[in-house]
Amino acid sequence: MASVESQQHFFEGTEKLLEVWFTSSDGTDRDLRTIERKDLDALLKLVKCEIISCTSSKEMDAYVLSESSMFVTKDRFILKTCGTTTLLAAVDGLLKLVKEKVGYDMVMDIFYSRKNFSRPELQHGVHQNFENEVQHLDTLFPNGSAYTLGRINRDCWYLYTLDDEGVSHPDQTFELLMWDMCPEKMKIFTKEVCQTGPEASQKSGIVDIIPGMKI
Repeated sequence: MASVESQQHFFEGTEKLLEVWFTSSDGTDRDLRTIERKDLDALLKLVKCEIISCTSSKEMDAYVLSESSMFVTKDRFILKTCGTTTLLAAVDGLLKLVKEKVGYDMVMDIFYSRKNFSRPELQHGVHQNFENEVQHLDTLFPNGSAYTLGRINRDCWYLYTLDDEGVSHPDQTFELLMWDMCPEKMKIFTKEVCQTGPEASQKSGIVDIIPGMKI
C-alpha cells in the first residue's frame, strides 16, 4: 500500500528534451510552422500530453503544454516533456509528418537528452533506461551516437545525437537545472502570491533575464 501511495504522490520533474533540425535535399525553402494545429495535437497524443496555449513571434511558435513546452521554427522542432510522458514514441511520426506536410526529407541533426530520473521504474516503454532509448533511436538514425556525462551512479546527463559533420554554423544552448529551492521564494509561482502568470514573471524577475524577450 505504501508503494502505491508513493507512486500516486510522486511527479518526475526531470525533462526529456528532443530537438530535430530539418533540411531538404532539393534546397527548396520550407517552414515547419505551416504544420496545422490538428496534426500537432495528434502527434502529442503519442507523447501523452496536449497543447494548453500558443504564442508566436517572427522567429518561432511557442507552445505551453500540459507537461512542459514545445517550440517550432522554420527548420527546427523542439519538444520538452516531464512526468511519465512517452516523448520518443512521437519521433517516427514526426519525421513522417514533416516529410508529408512540409517537404523536409532530411534530418540535419537530432538531440535527445535528459538527466537521470529519480524514479525510472515509473516511466513507460523505452524510457525506463537510456540503453533502451538509444536502441529505439538507432532504429531511426543509423549514424547516431550516445553519451553519458557525469557519474553513472549519481546525477548524470544522457545525450544522443548524430555523428555527422554536416552542420557548419555554431549553435549554443544554455540549460539551468535547480533543486532544493527555497519554499518561501517558490510561493511566487502559486496563487497565494500571484494571481496570473505575467505577475509571477514580473515579481520573480524572469522578465529581466533576457531584455526584450516575449514570454
